[in-house]
Amino acid sequence: MKHSILVLCCAVLLTNCTRPERILDLQGHRGARGLYPENTIAGFTAALEFPEVRTLELDLCVSQDDQLIISHEPWFNESICEVSDTTLEGFAYSLYKMTYDSIAGFDCGAKGHPNFPDQQPVPAHKPLLGELFAAIQSEGLRWPHFNIEIKSHPTGDNMYHPGPNKFAALVAAELIAAHEEYPAADLLNHITVQSFDPRVLREMRKTALPVKLALLSEKETTPAEQMDELGFPVDIYSPNYEQITPELIAWCHFRRIAVIPWTVNDLEQMQALVDMGVDGIISDYPNLFAELIY
Repeated sequence: MKHSILVLCCAVLLTNCTRPERILDLQGHRGARGLYPENTIAGFTAALEFPEVRTLELDLCVSQDDQLIISHEPWFNESICEVSDTTLEGFAYSLYKMTYDSIAGFDCGAKGHPNFPDQQPVPAHKPLLGELFAAIQSEGLRWPHFNIEIKSHPTGDNMYHPGPNKFAALVAAELIAAHEEYPAADLLNHITVQSFDPRVLREMRKTALPVKLALLSEKETTPAEQMDELGFPVDIYSPNYEQITPELIAWCHFRRIAVIPWTVNDLEQMQALVDMGVDGIISDYPNLFAELIY
């Protein structure tokens, strides 16, 4: 009897001491930019074929008719998009000065990307955010998490995008509508809104939506200084991966702030960051995630 009790106690202790499973937020940057055209339906669906991908990372811009477009630049980048007048700089094609019907006529996939020779060129337009949600639903794909970057900067207000208040309001309205349209996805509880622009993060916080907020950074200042400027601690701190140190991770983790660096495309660097204790990785090559050890 005593022996049985001892065995039971040992089993309980071992169970309580078992290390919990580590979950990394592995994110396909702009879908799978190293493999397919960035921020396209083809790229996003390709990223979801890798079971390790937990989150799709994407960028949002706004059209003249207030449509939310998935695009990194608020203009057409001639290196990846076919523009009708090659004498014009890409900046002349401000998405915020064009209706979405006009924007959808430009191809931004067949040309390929000069910096990603392994990318598979396919004809593709800049999709609407709602188009991505609809494609996942209609094609029966698994619903991932979404890391949505609001592309905003004070110098671009009312030229390349609306001001922070309107931009945040458009995003909030779209997310609420999608959450209601696709109840099985529980979208509002699976979305992060990120930005380099603290103004839009402040505006998103005012919406009181249950989305997580992430501060993107490429500054040399500390996360403490950046969050003092922001006015509140974010859920996620996302610096350039070269800024990551054990001390930075410890500072954030002590405050329950996750650390997810961008954009890591080398497997050895990914593994070093995972070993250092980051909470996720953003990469153009989600096909490499399967090789990580954690």
